[in-house]
Amino acid sequence: MIEEFANPKLKMLVPVVKGLAKVLGKDYEVNLHDLSKPENSLVLCENGHVTGRKPGGPMTDFGLYMMQDEDYKKKEGNFNYLARNNRGELIKCSAIFIRDDEDPEKVIGFLCINYDLQKAMAAQELLGQLLHFTEEPVKEYHSAEAPSLTAKGERLPIPVKEWFAQDLEEVVTDSLSQIKIRIGKPLSYLSKKEKQDVIRELHDKGFFLLKGAVDILAAEMENTKYTIYSYIRDVQKEEKEMPEKSRKKRINS
Repeated sequence: MIEEFANPKLKMLVPVVKGLAKVLGKDYEVNLHDLSKPENSLVLCENGHVTGRKPGGPMTDFGLYMMQDEDYKKKEGNFNYLARNNRGELIKCSAIFIRDDEDPEKVIGFLCINYDLQKAMAAQELLGQLLHFTEEPVKEYHSAEAPSLTAKGERLPIPVKEWFAQDLEEVVTDSLSQIKIRIGKPLSYLSKKEKQDVIRELHDKGFFLLKGAVDILAAEMENTKYTIYSYIRDVQKEEKEMPEKSRKKRINS
């Protein structure tokens, strides 16, 4: 249903209003107001269930204010402001000011789009629950590698460095690869002290909890597994003797 136009210049916007309503969907109310008759300015209303209005309805109180206010008369419109319909539901509103082509300073109509926010707010609440992360800092092993960072502007915590391996061999290989890349040479080329430092790092990471880890490391370092076990015992002894504060500092350094 289309209310009679007092200003025939607005008739050309009828297909625009109807088209926008079809493109945007049923949660968007699209209205056309003829400002020459504010008492029943609503000449076309698509998806009127959003506010409960229909053609022939009057200009809203805020619409009347925009018609009267000198500052608003100079603008192209009023976009993305929050309001409530008469049921108390939140809607996002925009009003595009239609000007007379012969007198550009004169606003002759409002093309208004009112979006029902109920579904969007429910989706926002669901996403908020899905994207909830612990606010407590997560303790992890810090090596000399570059820290993992979130993308610029991303409102997420820094991700924990965790390798989701498909099998045991992949876990072991990745742990050793990280160290070899950082050191820049094969583990067999390391001095005794350097090997002990590597074993200390692997011990702190829990590497030796893996079955077969000692044999693999021994092959990489070209030492016997008994030598590796000796190094591990030295690290464990050192850890027992080390004060708690110093141990934490070593792991996080």
